[in-house]
Amino acid sequence: MQHLDIVFFAIVAVVLGWKLYSILGRRTGHERQIDPFARPNPPETKKGERGRTIDRDEPDAPIQIGTRRPEGRPEARPHLRPVETRAEPAAGPGASMQPRDRRQLEAEIAAAPESLRDGLEAIRKADPSFNPIDFVAGAKIAFEMILMSFAEGDTKTLQPLLGADVYQSFAAAIEARRNAGHRLKTNLVGITHVEIADAELKDKQAQVTLKITSEQIDVTEDASGQVIEGDPARVDTLVDLWTFARDTTSRDPNWQLVATQSPA
Repeated sequence: MQHLDIVFFAIVAVVLGWKLYSILGRRTGHERQIDPFARPNPPETKKGERGRTIDRDEPDAPIQIGTRRPEGRPEARPHLRPVETRAEPAAGPGASMQPRDRRQLEAEIAAAPESLRDGLEAIRKADPSFNPIDFVAGAKIAFEMILMSFAEGDTKTLQPLLGADVYQSFAAAIEARRNAGHRLKTNLVGITHVEIADAELKDKQAQVTLKITSEQIDVTEDASGQVIEGDPARVDTLVDLWTFARDTTSRDPNWQLVATQSPA
C-alpha cells in the first residue's frame, strides 16, 4: 500500500513537471533581461487637440500668458509715413491720439480763453456729435492726407477735403508745377503739436482753426531729378494755421479745409 502511494505521487510529480515545462518553456539564453534600475516605460499617451501629445497621468501644464506678443502688422504710426504712403482713416474717432495727447489737449481747452470755449460749446449745441478731442484727431489725419496728395498732385483726393477757394489755389499750384516739369517730395516726419486756436459758429457753419506744428522735409526736383529747392537732409519745423468748416445742418459729417495761413 505504501508502494502504491509512492508510485501515485511520482506520477503526479511527473505530470506537474510536464505541465510547467509546456507552459514556461526552457531557457535559451535569449530571454529579455530585466533591469531593476531602468526607468519605467512612459505612460500611455493619447492624441490631443491640434496634434499635441497629452499624458494621461500628467497634470495640466501651466499656460504661459503674455510672454510673447503675437506677430502681425506693426502698430500703426499714422504720422510717420514716407511720402509714397497714403494715409488711411483711423479705426474710430480719436483712434490716432495717444492718451497723453488727449489729456494735454483737454487741459489746454480747459485753460483756453472764454471766447474759445464758448465757440466750442456753440458748435457742440448745433452738432451734438461734435467732440473737440476727436475733431483734432481727425484733423491730424486730414493734414497728412492733404500734404501727401498735394505733393503727389492728386487732385482727385484733394477735392472733397478742400473748400472751393482752397482747392482752386492748390490745383493751380499743382498745374504750374507739372507744366514746369518739377516734382515735389514731402516727407512728414511728424506732427509735434496741435492746438485749437479759434472756434466759432457763423449762422449754421462751424469753423475751427488749428495751429499745427510739424516737422517736414520738402524738396523740389526738376525733370532730371536735380534738387532745385530744399535740402533732403534737413528737417524743417513748420507752423500752420488751418481752418476747417462744416455746415451743421448737413447730413455730411465731413469737414473741409477752407483757409490756410502762417502765423505772424
